[in-house]
Amino acid sequence: MPAKEKKHEPRVNSIAKCLRILGSFTPQNAELSLAQLSRIHGMPKSTLLNMLRTMEDAGFLYKTRNSMNYRLGFKLMELSYNARASLSIVQYALPFMEDLQSQTGEIVYLTTHVDGRVLYLECIYPTKKSITYSTNGKTLPMHCTGCGKAMLAYMGEEEVDGIIAKWGLPRITSHTITSPTKLKKALAKYRELGYAIDNSEEGHDVRCIAMPIRSTDGHVAGALSISGSTMTMRDEKFPGYARLLAGACNFLSQYAQLFPAMQLRKSE
Repeated sequence: MPAKEKKHEPRVNSIAKCLRILGSFTPQNAELSLAQLSRIHGMPKSTLLNMLRTMEDAGFLYKTRNSMNYRLGFKLMELSYNARASLSIVQYALPFMEDLQSQTGEIVYLTTHVDGRVLYLECIYPTKKSITYSTNGKTLPMHCTGCGKAMLAYMGEEEVDGIIAKWGLPRITSHTITSPTKLKKALAKYRELGYAIDNSEEGHDVRCIAMPIRSTDGHVAGALSISGSTMTMRDEKFPGYARLLAGACNFLSQYAQLFPAMQLRKSE
């Protein structure tokens, strides 16, 4: 389904501006000065300073001791914990994820999609963490991740086109698919297989196999993946891993409505 246009409804502009300010902070820009934020948002420093002080008082921002620049506040960590704790789908998924991890020895991820990106809800790691991995609450592009492509494969063409138009197909590694034509060809192959593969497209020397979780009416709610290094995630293992994933995904499809993607989905 294509994303429906949002209606212009009354809103509190000052709150909207504060939320955009919070969205300025990323892992690459974890610390920003008043001057930088003023340039990013095109706001007078005096107006911006009042907003920053309000968010600082509420715990959403704090100033570093040395530079006096701003960083995201720890109140956001508390809210993140509360949001995650309220996701009952994680509790249903955990036993299956633990079983998958035990049987494969690899990392297992539970994901959903929000606003055209992959949102990581939970992960189970091996005892020894030997490769780079994503963490709970992280978002990534859909076109370069196993879970993202598994979900894209079962979305309507207009919805896929909308996601590409919004986010593009940026190159993350030398293996990333950056052509819409090539991506759609890959998605068709994944529909035929029933699962998607990430061949070091988001992280170097990382491979994964992922399978979508769909509601009874076919809407994509989320995905499960098994991820590891290129040394351990060999092609001959994928059919067996696919069978393991299928059992877990089939069970979790009963609870598809509990995934954030389904909670945020507009009624038709």
